Amino acid sequence: MLARVLRVPALRRQLLWTVLAVVVFRLGQNLPLPGVRGGAPAEAATDDGGGPPLHGLVELLTGGGLGQLSVFAFGIAPVIAARLVMEVMGTLVPRVRALTDAGEEGAAAIARGTRWLAVLLAAVFAASVAAAVSGGGCVPLTGVCASGDSPLLHARADGLLAQVVIVACVTAGTAVVVLLAGLITARGIGEGFSVLFLAQIAAVVPAQVLSAARETGGTRGTVVLLLIAVALVVIVAVVITVQQGERRIPVQRARRMIGRRISGPTPTYVPVRGGQGGFGVMIPASLLLLVPAPVGPWLLPVYVLVVFAHAWLRAGIEPDAAGLADRLKGSGLFVPGIRPGRPTAEYIAYVQSRIGLAAALCMTAVALLPVVTLLVLDGPAERFALSATTLLITVSAAVGTARAVTKRMETLAALHAYAPTLR
Repeated sequence: MLARVLRVPALRRQLLWTVLAVVVFRLGQNLPLPGVRGGAPAEAATDDGGGPPLHGLVELLTGGGLGQLSVFAFGIAPVIAARLVMEVMGTLVPRVRALTDAGEEGAAAIARGTRWLAVLLAAVFAASVAAAVSGGGCVPLTGVCASGDSPLLHARADGLLAQVVIVACVTAGTAVVVLLAGLITARGIGEGFSVLFLAQIAAVVPAQVLSAARETGGTRGTVVLLLIAVALVVIVAVVITVQQGERRIPVQRARRMIGRRISGPTPTYVPVRGGQGGFGVMIPASLLLLVPAPVGPWLLPVYVLVVFAHAWLRAGIEPDAAGLADRLKGSGLFVPGIRPGRPTAEYIAYVQSRIGLAAALCMTAVALLPVVTLLVLDGPAERFALSATTLLITVSAAVGTARAVTKRMETLAALHAYAPTLR
């Protein structure tokens, strides 16, 4: 596959743009902010003796940039937050809802608003970080804290001016991240934010896994590594199988007279899938396990019910059975043995419910697998929850990005094979 890709000039150019953008992104996540003392964040984190409960998750979402006080301190976290805000506004604000239903122009307007909102959120977050760092406190949610012997900033980098410079650099860094993501989307391979998210995950997760193994120590540390590796492989296999699996409902076109010939029936099928969007609720639902211990024993069943209900309901509404039945009827297609209209809609809904039930059970098993794997080992519940969330985020980003990139590469390779103008 790789050799075939490298023979296509267009794909080579797109791969080069993608690699260059990722390299710049990772350099920005390791480039310290002006005024930050070299090596100070690492020393402060080591001296702190452990971070807050969400330290691992924050490190994953920011690519480690926040803990290092780098120019790209927040990674693509502001973009994730901006997208969540826009999704909520899409259900509550009529103007945004109208843009959602406006086709490509509305999607472009929402994407533009998301980018501006991400930069604005980065400025707000940067102001809180700058205030904490300049005041000799801790970087929020990282466990990196200044001390008398190890300050985070140089002695002259203090006061209001230092805070303004930090806010400006972090905000500009987020704007550059948005620009790099757009560059990948336009000239590279895959969706820009997904590629950058996968890049920062690949830079952070191995270190987290090795750290967990070292903390466990000995033979048990090796067991931790093996269990995590097996869990990742099984999760990837199950997710790909469920998302690619489909139930093909056969449909036919009624016979028609065309001149003196009888046309039809032409057999075809309508695919029905049930495993789409399962990760959308797994990641926030896994954070339920962080609720304090007195409520803890009840949280695992709630987590399972939330994931199962979301996956089943999502499978039941995509695609809409009544709308699909109307489109089939308008196109002159019908399911053999079932009358068009309402009976067809009821049959499609019945198939969706069965496929959705199987997919929901599989996605629930996927959501439970990291938790069960980590519960085999004794340790704090916070580590279980955050490790499960880390595994789910990693698999979600890897599977989604790999599928999109693979399809794009296959499409360009096929066009190159059949279109001499692309050579």
